[in-house]
Amino acid sequence: AKQTDCCFLSHRKASQPFAPRRPLAITISFPHTVEDAAMRCAAIRLALNVSAVPVTRDDSRTPRTATRDPRGCFRNRRARVSCRAGASSGAPPAADQDGPEPDGTDTGAAPSSSGKALQSVNVAGVSLFAGMAFTKSKALALPHIEVPDIAWVDWAALKRAGFKACVFDKDNTLTVPYASVIEPRVVASLNECLAVFGHENVAVLSNSAGLAQFDPTGAIADAMEKTLGISFLRHSSKKPAGSCTALTERFKCASNEMVMIGDRYMTDVVYGNRHGMFTVRSAPFSDEGESFSIKTAKAIERAAVALWRKPEGSAHQERCPGTKPHARIPDGKNAKHFVKSPGVW
Repeated sequence: AKQTDCCFLSHRKASQPFAPRRPLAITISFPHTVEDAAMRCAAIRLALNVSAVPVTRDDSRTPRTATRDPRGCFRNRRARVSCRAGASSGAPPAADQDGPEPDGTDTGAAPSSSGKALQSVNVAGVSLFAGMAFTKSKALALPHIEVPDIAWVDWAALKRAGFKACVFDKDNTLTVPYASVIEPRVVASLNECLAVFGHENVAVLSNSAGLAQFDPTGAIADAMEKTLGISFLRHSSKKPAGSCTALTERFKCASNEMVMIGDRYMTDVVYGNRHGMFTVRSAPFSDEGESFSIKTAKAIERAAVALWRKPEGSAHQERCPGTKPHARIPDGKNAKHFVKSPGVW
């Protein structure tokens, strides 16, 4: 209970046995942004059926000390954001609201050893998944097109349609998991993308290299840039959380002029769709070396997407890869226009 910056209170009725004299408090702590806190609040509300809202705090980054507030709750002075239950009866901010990212290079606190161990745990993704399961936002998990790998993407057609930048995931999109070498079968396609859009308009947005929680100094991202020959964005929020400010400032274009390419429905695809990008889901290369939690999460999201997917001709085309609409698809065409061989896979 000491590893998150969430605090929620619950009261028992006087008639219930073992009624405490003070509010019960559970606290947990690791670095995250205001937007991440909002998503954690959504998860708490769904799991515990309580009211929760994020509360910003200005505590300085001093050594970890527990202090007691007037309500009897022990709080971590390192915490920058807290999530309180019972503070309001309103719903938390919507997941598609952008969090504060004042400049093109997000900053974040150095992770603890436990933070590194939890690198594979994506609370924002779980929160959004839970929300989509019970709302009409299921279309966020469905990409515009699905391909076996990026070699099937027609980069020139995307450029002609007015797209100006491409954002890649790394693991299982450009490399096998945790590798530092481009998968041979997509080398030619990546080089074509770089030639069409320009090196300055192509970058990797990874939930590992460049993420403040996992790579606080950017050393891993620096090494990957030298090895792979492609830029890595420094950022503080795991996909699908986070705003698009860093990308728009880097590429000098609107987010609906970007293409997001990745293998995960609940991270890469949801993030891209949240910000109006054209989303491309490429099949993963391998699950070798991935943790059990990641394999389980991927199996669950694949099953969910299979249920949410609609066939061509359905009234819900926003949930149909291949015909999912986007403002930059040319008139008389559909999303398959950007796949080199759309009828094969």
